[in-house]
Amino acid sequence: MKKKYYIILAFLCGIILFQHNEVFAQKEKLITIESVIVDENGNPIKNAEIFSGAAYTKTDANGKFTVFVEPGSKLIVEANGYENTTATLDEVRNKVNISLKTSPFLYGSDDMVDLAFRRVHKGNVVGAFSTVNGDKVNAYDNSIWASNVLNGRTLGMLGSSSIRGIGIGINVADETGSGLFSGNALFIVDGLPRDIESLRLSEIEDITVLKDVNASILYGSAAVNGVILITTKRGEAFKKQSNFSVNYGISAPRATPDFLNSADYMTYYNQARLNDGKTETFSEEEIENYRSGNKYRYPDVDYYSDEYLKPLKNYFDLEGQFSDGNDVAKYYANVGWHSSGGYLDFGEGANARDNVFNIRGNVDLKVNDWIKTSVDGVSIFGNDRSQRGNYWSSAASLRPHLYTPLLPFDLIDQENELLKARKNDVNGEYLIGGNSNHLTTPFGDGYAGGVFERISRKFSFNNRVDFDLNKLTQGLSFHTNISFDYYTAYNQTVYNDYSVYEPIWAEDEDIIVNLKQHGTDNRPGTQSVGNAMFRRRFGFYGLFSYDRIFNDVHQVSGSLLGYGSNFKQTNDFQGVKQSHLGLQINYIFNRKYMVDFSSNYASSVKLPEGNRGGFSPSLGLAWMMSSEDFMASADNVDYLKLRLSGGILNSDLPIGGFFYYDNRYGGSGSYQWFEGNRSRGGTSSSWSDNPNLGFAKRNEVTFGFDGLFFNKKLGIEANAFYELYSDLVTRPTTIYPSFYTPYIPYENFEEDAYKGVEVGLDLNQSFGELNLVIGINALYVTSERKVVDEVYDNDYQYRQGNPRDASFGLEAIGLFNDQTDIDNSPTQAFGAVQPGDIKYKDQNGDGIVDGNDEVYLRRWQAPFSGGVDIKLAYKDFTLYVLGEGRSGSETFMEGNYYWVDGNDKYSEIVRGSWTPETANTATYPRLSAESDNNNFRRSSYWLYNNDYFNIRKIQLTYNLPQMAANALFMKKMMVYVDASDIYQFAKNREKRDLRVGNEPYSRTFSLGIKANF
Repeated sequence: MKKKYYIILAFLCGIILFQHNEVFAQKEKLITIESVIVDENGNPIKNAEIFSGAAYTKTDANGKFTVFVEPGSKLIVEANGYENTTATLDEVRNKVNISLKTSPFLYGSDDMVDLAFRRVHKGNVVGAFSTVNGDKVNAYDNSIWASNVLNGRTLGMLGSSSIRGIGIGINVADETGSGLFSGNALFIVDGLPRDIESLRLSEIEDITVLKDVNASILYGSAAVNGVILITTKRGEAFKKQSNFSVNYGISAPRATPDFLNSADYMTYYNQARLNDGKTETFSEEEIENYRSGNKYRYPDVDYYSDEYLKPLKNYFDLEGQFSDGNDVAKYYANVGWHSSGGYLDFGEGANARDNVFNIRGNVDLKVNDWIKTSVDGVSIFGNDRSQRGNYWSSAASLRPHLYTPLLPFDLIDQENELLKARKNDVNGEYLIGGNSNHLTTPFGDGYAGGVFERISRKFSFNNRVDFDLNKLTQGLSFHTNISFDYYTAYNQTVYNDYSVYEPIWAEDEDIIVNLKQHGTDNRPGTQSVGNAMFRRRFGFYGLFSYDRIFNDVHQVSGSLLGYGSNFKQTNDFQGVKQSHLGLQINYIFNRKYMVDFSSNYASSVKLPEGNRGGFSPSLGLAWMMSSEDFMASADNVDYLKLRLSGGILNSDLPIGGFFYYDNRYGGSGSYQWFEGNRSRGGTSSSWSDNPNLGFAKRNEVTFGFDGLFFNKKLGIEANAFYELYSDLVTRPTTIYPSFYTPYIPYENFEEDAYKGVEVGLDLNQSFGELNLVIGINALYVTSERKVVDEVYDNDYQYRQGNPRDASFGLEAIGLFNDQTDIDNSPTQAFGAVQPGDIKYKDQNGDGIVDGNDEVYLRRWQAPFSGGVDIKLAYKDFTLYVLGEGRSGSETFMEGNYYWVDGNDKYSEIVRGSWTPETANTATYPRLSAESDNNNFRRSSYWLYNNDYFNIRKIQLTYNLPQMAANALFMKKMMVYVDASDIYQFAKNREKRDLRVGNEPYSRTFSLGIKANF
C-alpha cells in the first residue's frame, strides 16, 4: 500500500478516535433536554435540527427530540421554512413544546443576500444578481475549488469568471483577466478585491454575482465588467462544528494526440519532398526497417504510449473545518491538503505531484455593546514537483525516428570502455540514448536531469471593525475594512548534467559495437532559484451605513463610502491604483415599490490633471407586482417582481498604461552630416498630448423580472440588457493624414455595443418521498462594433458593424486541381502555389489574392450558452447531474498538429493530404518539406463548428441515517461517488477533447466521505 493510502487511513482513524474520546469525556456532565418542535399551529416539525455546542440531534416524525447539552450553553433550533430560534436552557428545560415561526417569504433569516457593502433580504433587491450558497452546493456536489462552482449552474455566467460574456479586456493580470475582447469580472472576497486561486468551495458561505451597473457601481472603476462577491464562513455562537472530508479520485485522458509512427512519417515526408520537386529522403528499405526492424536500431518513439505514460493519474484531498463561539467570540477554521499526481511513468516524472496546503482562520470579537471586530487570516502553500524540461511540448514536436531513448546493456559490447565508465544508467539496464543533435531528451531529463519545483506562498489578511451608532441615530453604523494580500512564487531546480550515447551498430546484425558519448555526467546537487514573481495588494474602505424602517412601511437605507486599493506585481512599476467615493440611497415603500440610486466618484492617476475625476450614476427601480390587490385573483402567481435599471460607469482600466495623455518621445534613428562622416541619434515625437483624455464608459440599461408560480413549483428569472462601451481609448490614426502619425494623441474614440437576454427556470416537484429539482439557465448575447479606428479599400473588410469577437481571414474555395487551374485563377500573393494548395477567393476582383481579400469568418465566443442541473432525491439518496453547453461559435484548426510543413512532426491528419491520385478525395492540402505560407493562414478551410454540451458532473450521494451516524460518534455522515467532465456531445468532439503540447484533458472519478462531529 502506497504512502498516500496510509495518510488517508490515519486521517480517518484519528478523527474517529478523537471524537470517541471527546464524547465519553464529556458525557457525565451533560444535561438532558427533551421537547417537541412545533409550528405556529401546533403541528410537529419533522427533521428540525437542534444544536447546542457540540451536541446535535434532529426531530422525529412527531417533532420529538432528546439532546444532551453542557450547562450554561444555549439551544439553537433550525428548520427549513422557519425562523431560527435561540434559547437558554432555563427557557426550554421544562417546555413541552418549542414553537417556531414560519419564515416570511423572501424576508426570512435564510433569505439574506450579499450586495455591495451591505447584506439585505432578497425581497428588497433591485439590481440583477445571481447567488450560490456554498453549503447547499456542497451537499450534493463535492467540487473542491471555488473557481469551478459558477460555470453551468449560474444564470448570466459565461464560464467561471465572465459575466454575460461581455466587457473590456484588461491587460493586467489578476485584476480582471486575460482575453482581449471579453473582460473578466472583479472578484471581491470578504469585502475587498482579491483573486480566488486555491480558495475552497467549502470555505464559502455565499457567492453573489452582481451583473448590472446599479448592483456593482459602488466598487468603482474596477467593476466595469461586473462583480462577483464571495463571503467566507464564520463561526456561530453555541453551535460547535467539526467537519472532516476525505476525497480520492482518479483521472483518465479524454483523448491523446495521434501522431504518425516512424515508417509512416518517412513515407509522407518523402511525398512532401516529391511535391516540392525534390528527391525522396528515405529509401524503401529504410522505411521497412523502421516499420518492422529492431526498435533500438530503428527507433519509433510514441510519446503517448503506455511505455511512458500511466493510464490513470490520481489525487487525494483531506480537509477539516472547525467552528465554535459564544456571545463574545466566534471562530471558523479550515485546514486542507490537496495532492495530485501526473501521467508520466518514468524517472522523476513518475514521482511528480502538485501539493496545495491551506489554512484559514476567521475570528469575530465583540469588543463592547457597540463595537465589533473581525480578523481573518489565510495562508496557502503550494509545491509542484516534476522532472526538468517540458515533456508535453517535446512530445508534440519531436519526430519519432530522431533518436533511441534508451540503449539496453544486452545489445552493447560488455567490454566497451564507455559502458564500463558510465556514471549514469537507468535501473542498471539501459544507457540514455541521444546524438549530436539531441544532447538532451525528455527521457534523459526525467531519468538524470534533476528535479524541478515551483514553490508558491500566499498570505491574506482582513480586519473589519463595525461601530453601532444607534445611540447617535437609530439605524446608523460605521464600518471599516482593511486587507493585505501577498503572493510569491519561484522555481527551485536541481540541475544535473548527463551524457547521452549514440550507438554504432554492426553492419550485419543488431549489435552495438561502439558508442559515442555526448556531454558529461555531473550531479552537483546544488539548487538554482529563479523566475521569481510576486503579487501584492492593499485594500481599504470606510463606510457610513444607514438603515431604518418608519411606521412599518417606509424603509430608508443608504451608504457613504470611501474606497481605495493598490495592486502591484513583478515588473509592474506603476501598479493598478483605484480610489473613489460612493453614495447609495435606497427607498422601499411597503415592500412593494423600490428605488435605488447608487453612484461613485472615481479618481484616476492615468488621466491628466483637471480631468482625473468622474461621476458615475445609476438608478434602479423595482415593483413587487404580486403584492398588488389586483393580483390577488391570480392563483397561480405566488411572486412576481419587475425590475428596471440603468447607469453609466466610468473606468480607467481600459487605458492600457500611464501618461497616455502626455507627450511621449522616442528615438528616431541616426542622422548623418559632414558628407556622411558624422552621425547622431535623433529624438522625435511618439504621440502628442491630450489634456482632454477621459474615462471609458459602460452605459447600460437592464429590464428584468423574477417570479414563482404554481405554488412555488416553477421559478422564472429573465433579464434583457443593452450595454454600450463608449469612449474607448485608442490612437485614431485613420482620421489624420499619414504624415501626422507621430503626433496623433490617444483619444476617447471607439464604441462597442452588446445586447442580449438571460433566462433561468427552476422546477421543484415532489412525488411522495421523491423530490425532483431541475434548473435551466440560458444566455444569448451578441455584440457590434459601433465606432472603430479603421480604413480599408473594401466594404467587406470593415470591422465596424461586425461582432466584437469577429475573426477575419480568407475564404477558401477548394484546392488547386492542376497547373491549368492555377494559371486560370487569380494570383495568390503568399508564395508560389502548386496543385493541391488551398485556393482562395478574390473578393475584390483585382486578380490578386492578398490581405485585401480577408472577410468576416466567424465569432470565437458562442452567442448561445447555458446549463442544466438536475437533482433527484429519494430518502437518503441524491443524484445530481450538471451539464453546460454553448452554441454558435466556430474555431480554427491551428498549431503544429494541424499545420505541418518543413520538418514538423506529422499527425494523423496528413493521411488525407492531396496527391494527384487523391485529388478528388483529399481532406488536407498537399504536404511540403518547405515553409508553406499559402496554406497555413487563417481561412475558412480550417474552420470547424465548436458547439458542445458537456456533462460536467454526475454525483450520487448517500446520507447515513441519523442512528447510524450517531453510532459512529458523528452528527452527520455522507458518502458519495462522482464523475467530472465525463462526456461531451459535440459534432467535433474529437477535436475539442484533444490537447496538444500540454497534459491531456481528463475525465475524473472520485469517492469521498464527509463527516460532521
